[in-house]
Amino acid sequence: MRTDSEVAFLLVSFVLIVLIFFALIVFIYIAYFRLREIFDGLSNSSGVIGKKKYLGWDPFSRFYIITTVGALIMFSQQSLRTGELDLQDYQLLPVRLKRIIMAYSWSMLILGVFAVALILVGKSMNWIN
Repeated sequence: MRTDSEVAFLLVSFVLIVLIFFALIVFIYIAYFRLREIFDGLSNSSGVIGKKKYLGWDPFSRFYIITTVGALIMFSQQSLRTGELDLQDYQLLPVRLKRIIMAYSWSMLILGVFAVALILVGKSMNWIN
C-alpha cells in the first residue's frame, strides 16, 4: 500500500513529465519552423554566426543552437556587453519570437532544476532505487 506522500511524489513526477513533454513540443516548433527567422534576425551577432555551422536536420544540433540563442537572449545584458549579441539585432528581433525563446529557455531551466530536486528527494526517501 502506498502512503500519501508517495502518491503525491508520483503525481508531481507525472506533472513534471507532462510539462517537459510540452516544452519539447515548443522546442520542435522553434527548431524546425522559426530557426530561419532567428538566423535572419540575429545575422550580425557573433554568438549566433559561429554556431550556424553546427546546424543540421537532427534535433540535437538544433537543440544546441536554440539553447545558445536562448542563453544569449536570457542574459542579454551580459551578451551585449561581451559582444556575442548585436544591439541592433536584438532590438529588431520580433518581440513575439523573443518571448517564445525566453519562455522556452526559462521553462527548461526551471523544469531541469525541479527534476533534479525531485530525483534527490525521491532517492533520499527511498522511493527511487
